[in-house]
Amino acid sequence: MNLIIHQRIKQVIPNCRLAYIVFEDVTVRGTPLALFQEFFSLQAEVAKIYKIDILSSIPRLAAVRNMYKKLDFDPSRYRPSSEAMVRRILQKKEIYYANSAVDVNNYCSIKFLLPFGVYDFAQIQGDVVYGFAKSGSYINIAGRTISTGDKPFLYDECGVFGNPTSDAGRTAVKLTTNKLLLVIYADEEVTEEELQDMLDFTAEMMVLYNGGTAIVKNIVHA
Repeated sequence: MNLIIHQRIKQVIPNCRLAYIVFEDVTVRGTPLALFQEFFSLQAEVAKIYKIDILSSIPRLAAVRNMYKKLDFDPSRYRPSSEAMVRRILQKKEIYYANSAVDVNNYCSIKFLLPFGVYDFAQIQGDVVYGFAKSGSYINIAGRTISTGDKPFLYDECGVFGNPTSDAGRTAVKLTTNKLLLVIYADEEVTEEELQDMLDFTAEMMVLYNGGTAIVKNIVHA
């Protein structure tokens, strides 16, 4: 599998990068107690550090929102997944626990304030392109119908399956999943060193709670 950033994305975000990891031989299970405790501690830290009325001015979140605006993707209507989860914490709403792989993905997204996506590798067909999708729709993980027209998406030979806001049900990670693709949607201001550190931390945490091996760690440039 190759991961490619489409030329149209490069035109509006010259420094666009996607970091990704492929894991094999993982064992996805319900949320382990140790992971739940780590997540609880992170939420307490987030609630202590951030205030909801100035959330959009936090440099990392502001950089992601700026990336959305360049993509003509309204960040107030289609909130980046990282910002949406931080907002839920500050609003004292529940963070949903799904399974040991999705929860690690969400933990890292909140920790690093960047949109992360994790996908069932076996459901991906051919190469993956990050580009503007054609008009149409898909069913997201929550079961809602989402329009795709000219919005940024990951897509393969079967169509769209992920973006920084909402992922498709087709590639959702289940307890039967044994191979994963994890993608970090980086803003233009993240340094290469920071992005590599995020990859390393995420790979280590994913393997800790799901076993298996990180067989690919890479950063793709526009």
